[in-house]
Amino acid sequence: MRRSKNYDIVISRELKLSKKYRRGFLETLMEGEDGFSLNKALRVTIESMGVKEFAKLTGQAPSNIVDFVKGRRHPKQSTLDKYLKPFGLKTVLHVVKAA
Repeated sequence: MRRSKNYDIVISRELKLSKKYRRGFLETLMEGEDGFSLNKALRVTIESMGVKEFAKLTGQAPSNIVDFVKGRRHPKQSTLDKYLKPFGLKTVLHVVKAA
């Protein structure tokens, strides 16, 4: 498996070692008006960390993660929660009254 052009050995090391760094990295990608969606931010994070490293961290199959990164797989909420667990985050679905 080849590394993504976005793979960064220093960022990868920090993402593997520190939950605080992981969370901050992901949240920074999503913040602001021009921030990435959750899926895009996860893809960038996975590419920066490395698929093999992310798979080990989440306990998910590398092939499923590659499919997600390449846009061939759109994970269910339960899978997103597995991807977010190492960040100390989870998804929440809200329903509000329509105007």
